[in-house]
Amino acid sequence: MKIRNVLILSVFIVLFCFSFSITAAWQGENTAMNYRIEENWCLNGDKRIYGLSYIPEGNGKFPLVIFSHELGNNHESGIRYAERLAENGYAAYVFDFCGGSVSGKANRSDGSNYEMSVMTEASDLEAVLRTAKTWDHVDPGKIILLGGSQGGLVTIVAGAEHQDEIAGMILIYPALSAKDDYNVNRYAGKESVPSVVSLFGGWMQVGSNYITDIWDVDFYELLADYQGKVLLMHGDRDGTVPLSYSEKAAGILPDCEFHVIKDGGHEFFGQPFEDAMSLILKYLEEQFGGHNNNGEKEMQKLTMKIGETPVDVEWENNESAAALKALAEAKPLTIQMSMYGGFEQVGAIGQSLPRNDVQTVTNSGDIVLYSGNQIVVFYGSNSWAYTRLGHITDKSPQEMAELLGRGNVTITIGW
Repeated sequence: MKIRNVLILSVFIVLFCFSFSITAAWQGENTAMNYRIEENWCLNGDKRIYGLSYIPEGNGKFPLVIFSHELGNNHESGIRYAERLAENGYAAYVFDFCGGSVSGKANRSDGSNYEMSVMTEASDLEAVLRTAKTWDHVDPGKIILLGGSQGGLVTIVAGAEHQDEIAGMILIYPALSAKDDYNVNRYAGKESVPSVVSLFGGWMQVGSNYITDIWDVDFYELLADYQGKVLLMHGDRDGTVPLSYSEKAAGILPDCEFHVIKDGGHEFFGQPFEDAMSLILKYLEEQFGGHNNNGEKEMQKLTMKIGETPVDVEWENNESAAALKALAEAKPLTIQMSMYGGFEQVGAIGQSLPRNDVQTVTNSGDIVLYSGNQIVVFYGSNSWAYTRLGHITDKSPQEMAELLGRGNVTITIGW
């Protein structure tokens, strides 16, 4: 009996220490972040809405991006976006809609699937928007709505209704196929909709209001009425919402930047996420014209060093250079370069940037993007398909050869 007690105590101690080490490791990693996470609740009538705020370091007010999750998901699907936004100096809020999550996706907000619809979720988003404008860390004049799939429909409804209160909308694979997916036309009228409706073969059970609430809603008409700039992205491998629905939306929106994300499915992961995130950061930079940790960052010149030598760069005015600037905003990029061909040094950026390659004759001092994910700096000349990023203006060809022609170097790009 004593041996058994000793064994139980030993197991308990091991488990306690293991648990403590995990907690300590998470806290250690958390302290290295340049943002903090706060739990914030909002109220929509008598229903409580649970969410997390991702707040960059520093005082003052920040631009805010509010993420609306997909049908069946919860706030967790927006966390990777929120983390990247906060790393780049933007506040973000991810939350659980009242209802709309499936088994395995814990939902901490009030309400159930049988009460939920696109329109109730739009009401939730409106409540979040009202509340967020009162938070100390938020600049109420710089709020962007970001929604995925059904969260994209919700964003369209709330954004169109409150377009004077927001700075823009970002739509990712919006579920504009909803009425066709649910075969709304099979019902003779609203009164014919059963009290319980099965979605996608029983994957989720909802109430009749899920159908009746969108019966008379024309989402494309709402898009046509929206006057702000919209960033719209859709994956070319989306097996849930056909790309054609977003193509139609892009043709209807008065001011739309539309991108088809290569290899993107219904939700973006891996490289498709990185590509979408670069476009999001570029869009935010264009909307807000730069900001600092006090919410008022003046535009600074992106700097570059070759080894320890600073060089003056005239950066291109294109989406590739803008994405590079956004990438370097969180922390300086340090890129290990390698000599190649006796005329250039090339190094991996670590992720892909938007590209628009054209056959180009390069000269000493040119900086280009190669294959979307490598930066090349020239001290000689070459002809290949590149996307131009910039040109070093303060170094002669002889000086460039001195800097780059004597062995591999490290370049640093930052603010």
